[in-house]
Amino acid sequence: MPELDEKEFAYKASNKKQQKLYDHYVETFKQKPVFCLRLKKNVLSNEMKPITTLVFEPSKDMPFWKLCTIGASDYLMPERDIGWGRKANQRNEYMMLIDPEVEISQEKTEWLSLNSLLWATAEYAFNAKENITVSDAIDMQIKGKYCGTVLLLPEIFKSPSIVKCFVSKHKYISIFQVMPITKEQLSKKLKKGTNGIYWLMEQFYTHDDDYKLIASKPFTTL
Repeated sequence: MPELDEKEFAYKASNKKQQKLYDHYVETFKQKPVFCLRLKKNVLSNEMKPITTLVFEPSKDMPFWKLCTIGASDYLMPERDIGWGRKANQRNEYMMLIDPEVEISQEKTEWLSLNSLLWATAEYAFNAKENITVSDAIDMQIKGKYCGTVLLLPEIFKSPSIVKCFVSKHKYISIFQVMPITKEQLSKKLKKGTNGIYWLMEQFYTHDDDYKLIASKPFTTL
């Protein structure tokens, strides 16, 4: 389990970009985080700044936990061609949507295993010196219920505006949903070859032939 700095109730942005991210989350969820967590600097590379998780509690309009990172986008990922003349964005942040039945508080510790998966995903691009984007699956080779994660668009939200936080007129930070995956799910994805990418994403957000969302299982559980 990664070491934590002291848990805080109030988040303090270290630069204007991080403040824009904080404001983006608060505006989207229409609430402030109940507390935040930060990785201890001594468990990170000297070249990587600390990553913070903002914890937003279930609300009437969004009755589930929202864990959102700030800090991963400080790393400018390398360029990546994603086909048809398009390139992936080079700055990401990440969120995990957790079932409201999961007990999340400063006193409880079991849920921290989920936050560890979120942090490991947020650190991955820097550690691997790669660009990661939607549909990418990360095999962390972890023993337990989950072995890694996949990046999704958070289609549970009514507005797609959540996935882009503009830090200037033409530059934005992408915000992807992090969904933990089991070893069985990853194995099936790999066996299906190129079709496995679509298959895995459809396990969480299911679409019809016109790509209209018809079912979803977007919440992470312990």
